[in-house]
Order: sequence, then structure tokens, then C-alpha cells
Amino acid sequence: MDLAEARARTSGGRTAASRHPWETARLAVVDRLIAAHATLAPGSVVLDIGCGDTFVAEQLSSKYPGTRFCAVDTAFTEDLVASYRTRLAGTGVEPYASLDEMPAPRTPVALVLLMDVIEHIADPCGFLRGLAARSYIDRQTRFLITVPAFQALFCSHDTFLGHYRRYSSGLLRRQAAASGLAVDEVGYFFFSLLPLRLAQVLKEWIAGSRAPAATTGLVTWGGGPASAEVLRRVLVWDASLALWLNRVGIVVPGLSNYAVCRKSV
Repeated sequence: MDLAEARARTSGGRTAASRHPWETARLAVVDRLIAAHATLAPGSVVLDIGCGDTFVAEQLSSKYPGTRFCAVDTAFTEDLVASYRTRLAGTGVEPYASLDEMPAPRTPVALVLLMDVIEHIADPCGFLRGLAARSYIDRQTRFLITVPAFQALFCSHDTFLGHYRRYSSGLLRRQAAASGLAVDEVGYFFFSLLPLRLAQVLKEWIAGSRAPAATTGLVTWGGGPASAEVLRRVLVWDASLALWLNRVGIVVPGLSNYAVCRKSV
């Protein structure tokens, strides 16, 4: 969860622990992509850049014991870093406010996670080039990137979250190439959520307003455990089918876009 959403959810009287099914389903998608493209063993290092409230890093850390997860988010304040370090002590998750504050890993990083991050960056190519140039990134390092899909669906939700753009597989490929990255796999997931977002965009278009949203679905989610699990399973099935079809050459659009990359030189 984005830290802006985490703060809004907490201030609204809800807990960050009651996760929207989108978050838990996306985690399942990420887990499958990691299994297909990266090897995480005890001693491996993972960078979770733009980690938000560390949900993804914490969940993956419990599955890959002995792996060091460096959770980096520029929205972390000194107080937040101290609080997270206390809570996450002994979990394998280390919070940092920037890459420069993080002790450089002694071995190459196995995986870089950029979960809905680069749409927040004005110059994503410059950011990715700088990241790939770090001494602990080599050709064995895998970059797993997720982003919101289709610029035509840009709406108040994106404005609230501070997005510069939404993506397509073509744009992801072009930005990866311009950043010195080769794409191993690219595609979409969450087809079933497209009609809901399209309805929101049409509603705003008809109303003639793109005013920033006051909140997002991740903030206001109030479903119970049973409904959350049903929706999570639907979204996981949706994403699993999309990934399988993509690998046999059938592209299915979705609300989210992903790419798995590595350094090309």
C-alpha cells in the first residue's frame, strides 16, 4: 500500500492490516513471476524500492527466510524508519529512506521490485539507468516492474496518487530499452477490473471533471474476510490466466501492466 493510502486509511479509522483483495492478489502475481524468473535463497538480497508500508517485503520475507529485503521509500521520515526498524527486527526486512542510506550489499542483488513505482517518477528512464548503474546490480539481477495500464484510463485515482502516466507493454519496452534493460517478459493482468475503471473514467468524462479524488479503493475498502477471499481468488485466477495466455502468445489487456527485465550490457 502506498504510504499516502496507508496514512489516509489509518486516519479514517481503518487498519492497514485489512487489505484490499487487489493488494493480496497482486502479491500472488508477483510471487509467481519471482518463481518463474528469479532464484531467492538464504543470503540473497532483494531491493523493494517504493515499498510503501512494507506489506510486500514482509510477506515475501516470510516465504523466503534468510533473504535480506531492503525496503526503500523516499516518503519514509526518520520517525517512520525508526518505527519500522523496531517492528521488523528479526524479520529480514530493513527499511531505508533512500538507496544512499542503505549499506551497499556485498553480493549482487538478486531481485529489484518496483511495484507501481515508476509511474510516480517524472524521468523513469533516468531513474532506471541510475539504478542499473549501481555496483550491486549485475546481469543476473532481475527487475520486476508493475505499473497501471492504459493512459486512456487516467483519472482522479491517478491524480490522487501522484501518477505522471499510465503504461502499455509498448511503452514499458521502450523505456526499458532506453534505460539499458532487456525485457524477458511483459504483459497485463486484472482484466476483470477494466470495466470498473472504465466506468469511473466515463463518469468523470460525462461530469466534465478530473478533480483529484479524495481517496482510493484501497483506503475505503471495508469488506469482511469472506468477501475479501472470494475477490482475491477471482483476481488471482484472472491474473494466472492472463500470464499463461501471454506466454503462449495471446495478449489479454488488464488494469495492471508488468515487465521482468535485466541489464542488457
